[in-house]
Amino acid sequence: MSQNLAILIGNTKYDELAALNCCANDVEKMRELLLATKKFSSIKVYIDKPVNLVKDELRVLAESSDGVEEIFLYFSGHGLSNSDDFFMCFSSFKESSPNTTGLSRNEAFDLIRLFKSELSVVVIDACEAGRSIIKNQATPLSYTLKSRISNFVQFSSCTENQFSLAGDHISLFTDEFIKACLNKEKGPVYYSDVESALRDAFINHPSQTPHFIRQSTSQEKFCSDALHLNDFRNSYFVVSDGDQQVASPPATEFALAKEAIESIEALIPQMAKAQEFIDSVFEHTLSASEKMSEISEFFEVRTVKYDDFELVQNKRSVIDLLSRRSGSDSLVESDIERIKRRNPFGISSAVLSAFVSEDEYDTKYNIWNHSKLKSVHVGIYFEPKSMALNRIFSEIVFLPRLTECLILTCNSYEKRANWDSFNEFEGTKKWKWSHHSWFDEPADISEAYVSDPYDFAKKYLISFSGSKN
Repeated sequence: MSQNLAILIGNTKYDELAALNCCANDVEKMRELLLATKKFSSIKVYIDKPVNLVKDELRVLAESSDGVEEIFLYFSGHGLSNSDDFFMCFSSFKESSPNTTGLSRNEAFDLIRLFKSELSVVVIDACEAGRSIIKNQATPLSYTLKSRISNFVQFSSCTENQFSLAGDHISLFTDEFIKACLNKEKGPVYYSDVESALRDAFINHPSQTPHFIRQSTSQEKFCSDALHLNDFRNSYFVVSDGDQQVASPPATEFALAKEAIESIEALIPQMAKAQEFIDSVFEHTLSASEKMSEISEFFEVRTVKYDDFELVQNKRSVIDLLSRRSGSDSLVESDIERIKRRNPFGISSAVLSAFVSEDEYDTKYNIWNHSKLKSVHVGIYFEPKSMALNRIFSEIVFLPRLTECLILTCNSYEKRANWDSFNEFEGTKKWKWSHHSWFDEPADISEAYVSDPYDFAKKYLISFSGSKN
């Protein structure tokens, strides 16, 4: 006997990204919606579960399932799209190892394929989720769909270069997806009906545009009878008894534009407020030294502040981040410059071409601070008092945008070069990043998201004792 299975995944807690508390409620409301359809024989829920556990359980579920008519996969959490694939970010997600700490879309499709279902539906509520079908991949997604999955429908909350807005209680896209499913009150609800309703819902949301992929006949049903959804519809659209419903005149295009502009304006601080935010995050990070007085026996603390990004290492990863989180402002700009190498010792091009087949170039990565904000790159040096110790450098980079501030942090060792100097970090720095409203509490950001330099120094010192405590 055929069955319909649903897999609902939500991640609220992250080691290196901002928390998304609404994602748990996203999953719960989706669960209630799917239950109301009277269609799904099994609904699996995973909240803040390790990615390997989820993948292993899906493989076991696929092996034990026989005759699956529809497989429905939903994800709510952070998302990341790089040059290779789109990744659903789980709690331990690291940008440096996305394939092992996240679930790529291609791997998700491979897991779905194991169920051999007649219909596969994927709903993703995450930033950068709307990746195109054809990319520079060894195995294009279009080939995967056509050759391995029969009928397929995907709903993504935004395009590849957009943010997906969270909410206090429920994410914007998940809320609109549920409303789209409840839009029809009679007859069957087709997935094509849901897509049409979603397109209308986001017409006036230029900053977030849902992305759709469909390889189907448009006859696939989300719910066989909209009447099944009545109880859930009534509870989801509940209105207090004391509220009076008054018909409002339709909003004009200018009124809608004004509302959108005002909502964006509310997120933009005065320049003085933005500077205060940057200074406060660094000050709260420094204040942790009061709790680690034992470190002063081994290190002297020295701070540095820069008003530009000239000394930022591994600029390429920073530029990649800026390109993924592009916005309407140019407070911080970047480019990648290829510079042709000069001929050595004045050798003519004709002579040099006999030995070198192609021109050689150096790559230069540039990041410019146009915001006029100060101290956008700050650092704490732990200068060792003992010759046996390396120097520690903890740094914070602030990338200001109009409506948010991206914060990158890194701790590194600098080995002693001689008796009175140190070499810079040898290797590629791995930046931990998060994004925050200008109106977030700096103390909370410092505690929860900024790499703790004093804890890093403490672990380094303890490593000499061989203790793991």
